[in-house]
Amino acid sequence: MKLELGINTDFQGEFDQNEQMEEKLAQIAAAGFTHIHWCWEWDGDYQYARAEMEQIRGWMDRYGLKAKSLHASKGSRRAVKTYGEVHYRKDYTSDSEPNRIAGVELIKNRVELSHVLGGSEIVLHMYLPYQSFEQDPETKERFYAQTFKSLDELQPFCREQKVRICIENLFEAPAELQIEQFDRLFERYPADFLGLCLDTGHANLVGGNEFAQKLASRYSDRLYSLHLNDNRGWGKEPGCGDAHQLPGECALDWAPLMSILKKSAYEQPFVMEVMKPGPEDTEHYLKRAYEAGVWMVNQG
Repeated sequence: MKLELGINTDFQGEFDQNEQMEEKLAQIAAAGFTHIHWCWEWDGDYQYARAEMEQIRGWMDRYGLKAKSLHASKGSRRAVKTYGEVHYRKDYTSDSEPNRIAGVELIKNRVELSHVLGGSEIVLHMYLPYQSFEQDPETKERFYAQTFKSLDELQPFCREQKVRICIENLFEAPAELQIEQFDRLFERYPADFLGLCLDTGHANLVGGNEFAQKLASRYSDRLYSLHLNDNRGWGKEPGCGDAHQLPGECALDWAPLMSILKKSAYEQPFVMEVMKPGPEDTEHYLKRAYEAGVWMVNQG
C-alpha cells in the first residue's frame, strides 16, 4: 500500500493563475503524495470567495488529493519584534480594534476554506514582539489580552466548522518566550480548539535538535500539525537560514524526533513544508521529496 504523505502546495512559490495552481496539484499527486498542506496566500490579506473554495475542492477531487491542513494568514506584513508603534491591516493581535476585528474575519475566511477542503486544522503565526516586551513589560499583557480576545471570538466558529487552530513555533523570538507563549495558550484553551504546529526548521534555528525535541515532547498532547523540513542553522552557506530543505539533507537528527512524534497526539499522514531549489526540474524534485518523506517516516 502506498504510504500517505503530505506536502505544501507552495513548494515552488506563489501563483496567480488558476491553471498554474491546478498544475501544481496534479504534479503533487503524480509524485505519489496523498495529502496537501494548502499554503498559497499564507501571508497578506487575500480573502477567498466561496466559489473559489469549491473550485479548489474540485481540483483536489480530480487528482485524488486530501487536505491535511491549511496555512492561514495573520494579515499584512508587519514588524514582528515591536508592538503598538504602528498598526497593520487585518492583525488579530492588534491593539487597534478595527484592525483586530478585521484580522479575526480573515482567519474565519481560512477556517471556512479548511472546512470546504476537508481539512481538520489551520496553521497560524503569532509573532511575539519581544523587543517591545523588553522596553515596556506592560506591553506583554496588552498584547496577550488582545490576542485572547480574538481567540475567544474565533473559538465558537472553529467548533462549528470542526477546524482546530494550530499556532506555529517561529524563529523570530527567543526560546523561553515561545515556551511561555504555548504554556499560556494551552492553559487557557482546550485541545479541541487550539494546538501546536511544530515547524522543525524554525525550532532548529532557535535551539537546534534539542529545542525541536523539547517542543515535541513538552506539547506532545497538543501536537496536531507539522511543518517537517530541514536546515543547517544560521550561516551563509547553502541550506542555512529558514531554507525549508528536505528531511535528511541538513542538520536535524530525525530518528529521536520522529520517535517522539509517533507517540504524540499527531494523526498521520506526516506533512512536509519544503521549497524546491530554483533550477531543479519540478517532477524530479517532487519525486525526491516523496522519497525523503518515506525515509523520514521510517526513522525513529
